[in-house]
Amino acid sequence: MQYLLSIGLMGTLAVALVSPATAQDLRSGEASFDFHATSTLKDFSGTAVAEPFVLEITDTPEGRYLAGTVTVAVARMDTGHAKRDQNMRRMFDEPNFPFMIGVLPPTPMTVGENASVLIDLTIRDQTTTVPVQLSGWREDEQGIALDLEMTLSLDAIGLNPPVFLGVLRVGDTVTVRGEIRLRN
Repeated sequence: MQYLLSIGLMGTLAVALVSPATAQDLRSGEASFDFHATSTLKDFSGTAVAEPFVLEITDTPEGRYLAGTVTVAVARMDTGHAKRDQNMRRMFDEPNFPFMIGVLPPTPMTVGENASVLIDLTIRDQTTTVPVQLSGWREDEQGIALDLEMTLSLDAIGLNPPVFLGVLRVGDTVTVRGEIRLRN
């Protein structure tokens, strides 16, 4: 992370030299997510925690832009049920693809407004562009917080959930909600 911050500070200097009207701010961040899924037997939910990350906030005359990459370790996803977690990790092929990676390209964001953005989500060996709702932008002395919500189709991202006894299956749609915190 120190290396990323060093590169970011040099990039900030370069941006300031090229365009004094542009201000760039790198913020260390953390994120936690809740996910909800259906199944033919019983709906379930779980949690996931992102690895520490850096989000870039760039203020230009045209507005504020956010960009960054958030990584979630599949091993850190938890539904509170050991067998279900084992099957979920098998579906993600966790030994070969231990991380899910979400990339937010430079995207306009207005303080206090909701935004529909597109992220590039890589799960296993497939990258899919997914619509995400960002809302609840809050700034205080500790930093910035915002909420995230997206709906994923397991089929659309190439995942085949396990089937038990030929009839018990996980539904195709998973809803993900999260909070992102960026420290000052």
